[in-house]
Order: sequence, then C-alpha cells, then structure tokens
Amino acid sequence: MKKSLILAAAGVVAGSVLTVGIHNHTFADTSVEPSTIVGVWNVNAVAPYAAHLFTFNADGTMLSTNPTDVQESPSKPDGGTNDSVGMGEWQIERDHGENYIVGTFQELNALADTHQPTDTLSVSFKVHVSDDGTTFDGPASATVGSEIDPSHLTGTRLTIDQNAIDHL
Repeated sequence: MKKSLILAAAGVVAGSVLTVGIHNHTFADTSVEPSTIVGVWNVNAVAPYAAHLFTFNADGTMLSTNPTDVQESPSKPDGGTNDSVGMGEWQIERDHGENYIVGTFQELNALADTHQPTDTLSVSFKVHVSDDGTTFDGPASATVGSEIDPSHLTGTRLTIDQNAIDHL
C-alpha cells in the first residue's frame, strides 16, 4: 500500500514536470483573480471605429477585432487603411491595492488602394474589471507611426443568450 502511494505521488510529480517542460510559455498571472478578464467582451473604444470585440485567453494572449474596411475612404490619401485582427498579450498588475488588466495588442495596416503595408497600430491599455466581473473600464493609448493618441476602453462581457437558447 505504501509503495503504491509513493509510486502514485511520483507519477503526479513526473507528469507535472513533463507538462511544465513541454509547455514553455509565459502565462498571465491569473492566480490573484483567475478568470476576471478571461472571455469575450463587447468593447467601445475611443477610436475611428468604436465597436470592437476582445477575447482574453487564460494564457495571457488576446485578440481584438472590428469590421473590415471601416477606415477606407476614397477621399483619404491612398484610400485610407485597412487593418487586421489585433493580437496581443495581457497580465494582471496590482496598483494601489487594486488589480488592473494591462496589455498591448497590435494590428497590421495596409493602404486601401495599393494594399502595401503601412504603419502598425499598437494599443496599450490599463483597465479595471468591475467587482461582479461583467464590465471593465480604463485608459488606453493608440500609436500609429510617430502619432500617439489617448483613448479609452469600456467593455461588457458577452454572455450566452439563454432566452435565445430556450427557444431553439
């Protein structure tokens, strides 16, 4: 019996070491509040196009998206720009006794007329998730080339529409 327990414990330790060795990726420190930001959010951004969707993954990565072609315009030089999905990283930061989510994501941009690459958009943010976990709010900064613009992000957690599910 004692030998079985020792072998079982050794197996758990070996499995844990193997898992850590295989997955050599830096994870967001979610141990403080494990899932406050993880999920999908409807986000209103102070930006040329306000509506976005953000997805925060438990491994500290994130995605941002908005509709295609919203920054194209025949009246703009080169027809304006078209941006890609945003990809980035996030982590928990403790500041004055409060937890904040800080991160940066980037979107690749191309000129609408020629489809040639142009300056990358980089957005950094520091948001606070509400106590009930349904909203977040905070400042952001958007950089394109040498231009840096202040911004602001307000998010509402996307939830399953149970009423719609009940009618299926």
